[in-house]
Order: sequence, then C-alpha cells, then structure tokens
Amino acid sequence: MPHITRNGVKVFYESFGQGGRTLVFLHPWTTNHYIWANQVNDFAKDQRVLVVDHRGHGQSDKPASGYAIGEMAADVVAILDDAKVDKAVLVGNSIGGMIAMQTALDAPSRVAGLLILSSGTNIGADTPPEVGEAMQKDWRAVFSALLASAISAKSKAERPEIQAFMEGCFRNETNFTEGVFWASAADPNGVFNWNISDQLKNIKAPTQIIAGEEDGATSVAHNQFLADNIPGAKIKVYKDVGHFCQLEKPPAFNADLREFLARVG
Repeated sequence: MPHITRNGVKVFYESFGQGGRTLVFLHPWTTNHYIWANQVNDFAKDQRVLVVDHRGHGQSDKPASGYAIGEMAADVVAILDDAKVDKAVLVGNSIGGMIAMQTALDAPSRVAGLLILSSGTNIGADTPPEVGEAMQKDWRAVFSALLASAISAKSKAERPEIQAFMEGCFRNETNFTEGVFWASAADPNGVFNWNISDQLKNIKAPTQIIAGEEDGATSVAHNQFLADNIPGAKIKVYKDVGHFCQLEKPPAFNADLREFLARVG
C-alpha cells in the first residue's frame, strides 16, 4: 500500500480515481481515512482522490512524539510529492481542517482550495481546568462524552452507527493509542494548543467553512472565527448536524463540496 516516510515516520495514503483535479481528504483526530467512505467513490468517478491516515492514526506509524500540526502539514506536502500532485483541494474535518490550513500557510503554491469542516484554532483555550483533571483520571470516559456531544440529537437517534464508529476508532489500539492521545494533547503546537489566530489573514486559497449547529467539539463560534479572519472565506451552518457532516448528512455535504469545487474552478 502507498505510504511516505518522512524523518523516519511512515504515513499511509491511498489514491483513487483520476482526472484533472486532486482532492485530499484529511480526517478528524482519533479516526482514520474510512470516515470519508461516503465521499471517496463519489468524487473518484471524475477526479483523483487521496485519503490519508495522519501520523498516530490507522495504518500510519505511531511515534512517541512529533504531533505538531506543522509536522502533519509537512506529511501532506510529502504525500503530494510522492503522488506527483502539483496542487490539490484539501478537505479537512476537525484536526484535518487544522492540517489543511497549516499546509496552506506553509506551502501555498500546493493548495488550490480549502474546505474546512468543523474545525478551529486555539480550541483548548476555553477548556475548563476540571476537564483536564477528569482526563487525567479517565481520558477515555471524558473523550467518549465529548464524542457524544459532537453528534446531533437527530443523528444519535436515527444513525447510532455514527457514534459506534467513533467509539470504535479511539478505543481500538491498532488505530489510536493512549500514547498518541497524550503526546498530541501535550504538544505545544498540537491539536489543542495550535494557534494561528494572527496568521489566518495570510491564507490566500479560496476557503469554504462548514459547521454543525449541534457541534459540541468545535462550536459554530470556533468556525465563524475562521470565516471572519480568512480573506474571502464563506461559512455554511447545518441544522441537525454535529461535528461530522460528511457522515451525518453525506448527500448534502457532497453537494456543497461539488459547489465549492465549481467555484474554485
């Protein structure tokens, strides 16, 4: 299976389809590339699709450290090089959105557009101290509760398999480990501490933000901040959706992504 090795860390990716445009799908923290199952075959019919397992996830290596968002962005650039892709549209959910934005800052010539789904920057700044204390005692219980708050009430009632998939991802040691959890959380430029608030104005790629009204992980306010500070960015907020629009309302999400691609040209 295809992968790149950068600074001794193997990062998995897979390529589907072919066409003039390339899309790179970047998954949320603790999950893997399978979260894009409702998108891959649809978009690979008429363009090239790359899916990635970020370092620490899925079929990629799980080193003891090195979980800065900048490291993961450098992995994306290395994957583009290996796949012989000059420029791509990056589609990122949660930490995937962070990686996409950092890539647009670090390698702007490689990014044709950004679709950022339920993401943010400096998201740990408003986390109450008691949450951190609870995580020290039982991080899996706290994270399980966070996942429950990140899925809309309608999705939990009608699509219980979504929460089951999320639970399975972070509880499966072959997909995501306790060591990766703590190394990511502790990294000064990792998922909770990464802060590019004063750099958002430097993102030049066309950008679409999508947020869920019932997202308890990255609020509408987190996403609105991105839209307000990335030049020309547009935002759409979904009702009856939480953190995972691509799973909770896949046809609508796919239609919005196609509309964005038409705007990018």
